[in-house]
Amino acid sequence: MKQLIVTIIGKDKPGLVEQLSDTVYFNHANWLSSSLSQLGGQFAGIIQIDVATEHFQSLRKALTDIEALHIHIVEDHTQTVTAYVTQQLTVTGNDRRGIVKEVTRHLAQLGVNIAKLKTNTQSAPNWGYPIFVAEFQLHTPLGISAAMIQQQLEQLADDLTVDIETLS
Repeated sequence: MKQLIVTIIGKDKPGLVEQLSDTVYFNHANWLSSSLSQLGGQFAGIIQIDVATEHFQSLRKALTDIEALHIHIVEDHTQTVTAYVTQQLTVTGNDRRGIVKEVTRHLAQLGVNIAKLKTNTQSAPNWGYPIFVAEFQLHTPLGISAAMIQQQLEQLADDLTVDIETLS
């Protein structure tokens, strides 16, 4: 068996997920997990697929033959994972340039791995400016506490709110 990571992007239209799922199914593969989004009129995502070695080439060809999508396929060669704690980090603040850069720089300095990141900007009509929200799923080394992360990030700016919840 091979595990594949498939990234996709293309102009959004109805039926793309069905076309992808049909392609996976009819080529004897199993759709394991995914994250798919519509962003700025584009359909973008990443899918983890499990496929028997004998069906790998036919699946690869079928996926890359989908004309509406640009597809990139790599094999998942995950090595032994070091021990970590999973935490949910939410950063909220007045929208401004550089928030993601600053937060991710501090997380990297602490040795924290970002497993997932979802961001958006929300209207805040009562305040007169947009609010930026970033939701991170972190894999934190065992020696790094939530309090250490929170203290480090709260030094970035007075207008940032930092909430951390340990999930594991």
